[in-house]
Amino acid sequence: MLDYLHKRLHLFVLLWLAVSLMVGIQWAMSEYQRIQEDFDRTARLAHGVIARKLDQNESVLAALDAMLMSRQKFEMPILKSFSHQLLSHYSQLYTVEFFQNVSRDNRNTFLDEMQQRFGKTFFIRDFDIAGRRSWVPAPVREQHLVVTMIEPDIAAASSVYGYDVLHEPRFATEIKQAIRSGRKVASVPFDLYEGGRVYLLMQPVFLDSPVRQASGAHKELIGVVALVVYCEKLLTISPGEGVPADLELSIMATANPGSTIYTIPGKHSNGGGWWPAVAKLDISLPLVSQSQPFTLRVGKEVFPGDFKFGGLLLREGLVLSLMLSLWLLYSQRLALRRAQSQADEALFLQSERAAVALNAVHDGVIILDTQQQIEMANPMALTLLGVSREEVVGQPYQNVFRLIGELSAEFAENPISECYRQAHTVELPERMQLATARGHVRLVEGAIAPLFSRAGSLTGVVCALRDMGPVRQRAAEALEASELRVKEHLEKLSHVARLHTMGEMASGIAHEVNQPLTAISNYCQASLQLLEFGEDSRPQIESALRLAVAQADRAGEIIKRLRALVSKRAMEIRLIDLNQVVGNCMFLAEYDLKERGIEMVQLLSVYPMTVMADSIQMEQVVLNLLSNAMDALRDEPVMKRHIIIHTRREGKKAILEVRDTGRGISPESLEVLFHPFFSTKQNGMGLGLSICQTIVEQYGGLICAENIPASGACFRIELPLSQTVAATEQEPAAG
Repeated sequence: MLDYLHKRLHLFVLLWLAVSLMVGIQWAMSEYQRIQEDFDRTARLAHGVIARKLDQNESVLAALDAMLMSRQKFEMPILKSFSHQLLSHYSQLYTVEFFQNVSRDNRNTFLDEMQQRFGKTFFIRDFDIAGRRSWVPAPVREQHLVVTMIEPDIAAASSVYGYDVLHEPRFATEIKQAIRSGRKVASVPFDLYEGGRVYLLMQPVFLDSPVRQASGAHKELIGVVALVVYCEKLLTISPGEGVPADLELSIMATANPGSTIYTIPGKHSNGGGWWPAVAKLDISLPLVSQSQPFTLRVGKEVFPGDFKFGGLLLREGLVLSLMLSLWLLYSQRLALRRAQSQADEALFLQSERAAVALNAVHDGVIILDTQQQIEMANPMALTLLGVSREEVVGQPYQNVFRLIGELSAEFAENPISECYRQAHTVELPERMQLATARGHVRLVEGAIAPLFSRAGSLTGVVCALRDMGPVRQRAAEALEASELRVKEHLEKLSHVARLHTMGEMASGIAHEVNQPLTAISNYCQASLQLLEFGEDSRPQIESALRLAVAQADRAGEIIKRLRALVSKRAMEIRLIDLNQVVGNCMFLAEYDLKERGIEMVQLLSVYPMTVMADSIQMEQVVLNLLSNAMDALRDEPVMKRHIIIHTRREGKKAILEVRDTGRGISPESLEVLFHPFFSTKQNGMGLGLSICQTIVEQYGGLICAENIPASGACFRIELPLSQTVAATEQEPAAG
C-alpha cells in the first residue's frame, strides 16, 4: 500500500513540476524584457541628472570667473561671499577654493599678510605623500599657487591652508594646462585630507589692470579658482528625480575607459540579501563636457525580487491546492499508522537519552523507590559512595549512605525523609556531608526531588549530589593566585611611579648631594693648608674636620632616603606621623622649590597626625602631589608661586592638603584625573595619581581634587587616625 501511494505521489510531483516549469519560463522571459526596458529608461534619466550637475559645475565656475573679471582689483571677501551664496544651491560642490599666485618677489609680503590672518604658524607647505605622508615646509620657488581660501571654512581642512598645489604631482599637469589655455580643466580624482573622494574643476583668473593696459603687458595671473566636486554627491540622486535607488552609478574617465573614478552601489530594495543575482544589466553613456570628460556607467543587478510573482503564484497555487486536497485523502490512513510508529520510537529515544545523560553528568544521581530502596545509581554516584552497582541496587539507602549536617547544633530532619513526607523538592542546606557505609565523608550540595506517576501519586525520589571538595580547593587556589598577582602588579606600578617621580626631581637631588660633597672638599683643602702652620692651627683643623664629617653624614642621609624611596621592598605598615612624612619629602624637594622660585608654606598640625601606613608609600604620594604642584606653577609669575601644605584633624580623620596658586584643573580633566594612563604632561606616564589613589585607598583613606576659586588646585588626602591614639580634642578648623 505504501509503495503504491509513493508511486502516485511521484507521478503527481513530476506532472506538477513539468507544467509549472513551462508556465514559469514564459513568465520569466516576459518579466525580464520588462525589467530591461525599465532599466534603459531609468539609466537615461540618471544620465540626464548627472549631466545637469556637470553643467551646473561649469556654470558656477563661469559665474565666479565673470564676477572676478568684472572687477579691477581682486578682493578675497567678495569672492568668499559670492561663493557662499552659490554653494547653498548645489549639493555636489564640497567647497570653493582659491589658489593665490605667489612669486619669489612677493613671497615675503604674502607671508606677512597670511600670518596676520592665520597666525605665526602659517607657512607655505607641501604634502610629503611618498615619505612620511605629512605636511612639510615648501622651499622658495619662482612661483607658488597657495591655498588661501576655502569656502565653507571646514575645520578638518584647516591644515590645507598654505598648500602649494602648483608643485603637487597629482595636480601640477592639469593646473599648468589650465593656466596656459585659460580654460576650465578638471583634475584627476583624489582622496581628501579630511576624508572623501573628489576632483577639482579649475579656472585661472587673470586681471587686466589699467596700468598693465597702458604698458601693453599681458594680463596678470591672480590665481586659480577651483571647485571641489564631491564624487559621492555628484552621483547621488534625490528620490524626487524619479531614479530608483537600486542602480549602480559609476563615473569613468573618457580618455581611459577602464579607469573608474567613483562608484555608488545600488541599494537592493526589491531583492538582494542572501538571494543571488540572476543577471546584471549594464550601459555606458558619455557625459558631454569639455572640461569634465567623463562617462557614466549605469548598472543594475537583477534579483528574484525584481520579478512580479503575483500572477504566477496565483495560478500555481490553484493547481497545487487541488492536487494537495486529493493527496490528503490518500495519505490520511497512512498518517495514523505512522503516528503510532513514531510515538514508540520517541519513547525509546527519550529513555535512551535519559540514560546517557545520567551517565555523563558530573553529579551523583540516585533514584529511590517507594520503599526507600536504591533503584538506580549513575557512575558518579557510585564513585561518591565507593561501591559497585551490584552492591547498592535493591538496598535500603540507610545501609549505603547518610546525609548529615556539618557542625549541626540542633536536630534537623533527614532531607530524604522530608522529601518523602512533603512530596516536594528539598534543597540541601549548606555544608551538608555525605557519610558512606565504608566510613568516607564528603562535603556535598544538591537537592532531593520527588517522582510522580501520571495519576499524581509519589513513586519515589531522586537524589542529586555534587562533591564540593575539589570545587572549594580550586576556588581557594584561584583566589590566592589572583591576590598574589594583584599585589605584585601593584608593587611594580608603585615602583615605576616612584622612579618616574625621582627622575623628575633628579636635578634637585643631584644638587642636594653635590652641596655636602663640595663642602667636604673645601673643609679638607682648608685643613691641608692649616697643617702648614704647625701646632698652632690644630683647633681650626679639628673644627674643619668635624664640619666635613657632618656634611658627609648629610650626604649619606640623602642617599639613604632616596634609596629607601626607589628600592623594591616589602610593605611595612606601622604607626607613622603625617607631619614627619611631610618633613622627609621637604628634605628631598627643597632644592627644586628654591630652583623654581616657589615659596613653600607649611601649616602643620600641632597634634600628632598618626595613621597606620607604610611611610615610603605615603612619601611617594606626597612627593607626587608636590611635583604636580610645581609643574602647575611653571608658567606663573615668580610672585605668585606658592605651595601650601596643610595638615589637621577632623574628628577621627587625618587631613593632608597640598594647594598651589596655579590656574587650576580643567573640568574635563577633573573627571578623569585619577584614571590610569591619563596625563596632562607631554611625557607623562599617567600612573602617578592612579598609584596615589590605590595607595591611599588600601589604608582606608580617600584622595580627591578640586579647584579653589582664585587660588588654584587643591589635592586632599583623608586617612583614619590610628585607634591607639586618643583623639580627645579636635584641632581648630583652619580658614
